[in-house]
Amino acid sequence: MGLLKHKMMEEQSGHFEGSNDTVAISGGFLDIQIDDSTICTVSIPIPNFMADRYRDSVSEWSEEFVDFDGNNYVATVWSSIYGVGWVVNIEPNDNGTKSSDEILHDITSRINIQINYTQEV
Repeated sequence: MGLLKHKMMEEQSGHFEGSNDTVAISGGFLDIQIDDSTICTVSIPIPNFMADRYRDSVSEWSEEFVDFDGNNYVATVWSSIYGVGWVVNIEPNDNGTKSSDEILHDITSRINIQINYTQEV
């Protein structure tokens, strides 16, 4: 039996990223919350199960959204025969008082990102 690996959330320069080795057989969604309020729900696409290679199995979906402070985000989720990965990039609002790294530092303790898989019926 294989080892289930996952990085639920890792802070990087200007973005959050994570992954999970569970394959999204029926898709699902990535729930992004700040201060316990959902600010975006991103669909997890179903991978191409007919593919012979990893790179041919990858399906990707992106969503753009804005938080309560006017900062812009781009969330990208990809799904393959090896699992699900995601990245949330931060783009500071137009007033330019904070960099993406400063915003990242400010919301790290307030953000919650969860993968929810659709269950087959």
